Amino acid sequence: MEMPPIHMCAFLNYENERLKTKIADLKRHIAHLERIIAEKNLDHIHSCSISCQTDITVPRRPSPTGRLPTEEQLRLHRLLKAQNDLLKKYENESIRDRQEASSSKLIHDYERRLIQCEKEKEEAEKRAMCAQKRMEKFEERYERMKKELSALDENFFDDIEDLKFALQQANNLNREYEKTVQMLSDRLGIPYPRVVVKRK
Repeated sequence: MEMPPIHMCAFLNYENERLKTKIADLKRHIAHLERIIAEKNLDHIHSCSISCQTDITVPRRPSPTGRLPTEEQLRLHRLLKAQNDLLKKYENESIRDRQEASSSKLIHDYERRLIQCEKEKEEAEKRAMCAQKRMEKFEERYERMKKELSALDENFFDDIEDLKFALQQANNLNREYEKTVQMLSDRLGIPYPRVVVKRK
């Protein structure tokens, strides 16, 4: 079943309400016509009863037209049948409109989900673009550092290790010198010199 557009669903909903009102009016009109037919039949039966009571001595053959429906009754019956058919048609249209209204709700829900998915997709694309830009920056920094490292001497890192070892040895020697100076100061009664480091 092909789904109607939203504006068509709104129009069908309006038509559905209008048809409900018209159906109610037709039901009232049909009830009125049925009352008229019942009253005419009652009048006809009453007139026949009076005729039979007043004309006892001379029985008359009943007129064939008395048993047949009058032209007015036939017209009312035709009108009643036509309105019943129209009422059924409107009821069927009302059922179809309700089904289409239910379908319109599904369409609206699907459209809302589609809009939400599109927003999430746009946000994901933005995050992906930001991540791509950061990756490009990291790649540029990596290439730059690679070039800087390639420009260094092959023995650069070995020289750094040698400097670190020499610094460590110098620190060890300084500690030994400080211990020796402290010991000599204690023996000779000389105060141990304190080095004040000025902080900036």
